[in-house]
Amino acid sequence: MTQSNKTTSSEQMNEDNRMGPFVVEPKYDCPHLGDRAYILLQPNQTNENQQPPCTDCNKTQENWACLHENCEFVGCSRYHQKHMLKHHETTGHNICLSFSDNSVFCYACDSYIDSPQLQGLSVQLSRRGR
Repeated sequence: MTQSNKTTSSEQMNEDNRMGPFVVEPKYDCPHLGDRAYILLQPNQTNENQQPPCTDCNKTQENWACLHENCEFVGCSRYHQKHMLKHHETTGHNICLSFSDNSVFCYACDSYIDSPQLQGLSVQLSRRGR
């Protein structure tokens, strides 16, 4: 009897669904940032246990703040109700900041971004939460 080297479909699915550690490489040359300094216009609604509520559904987890000039929209992430994504699609506002980890994302580039223009933003946000 010879042994088969074929994997069953359930074994293949288990291999495909395994998640290991991965690195997110931010984009350093996002053309959508422009040349302005970025500030967060939201009032001080954060505390250690709660993020500012989503403008559309009032949920307070996994929310993002729109960083478009003079915009005060807060929306749920793509993994919840997708309100920030819908805000981007209807307004064209590309840049947003996560209240969960202070990361910045550009919808037009479909990438996390990092730039010297954003340096003061994370410092300002970390002071706000205290």
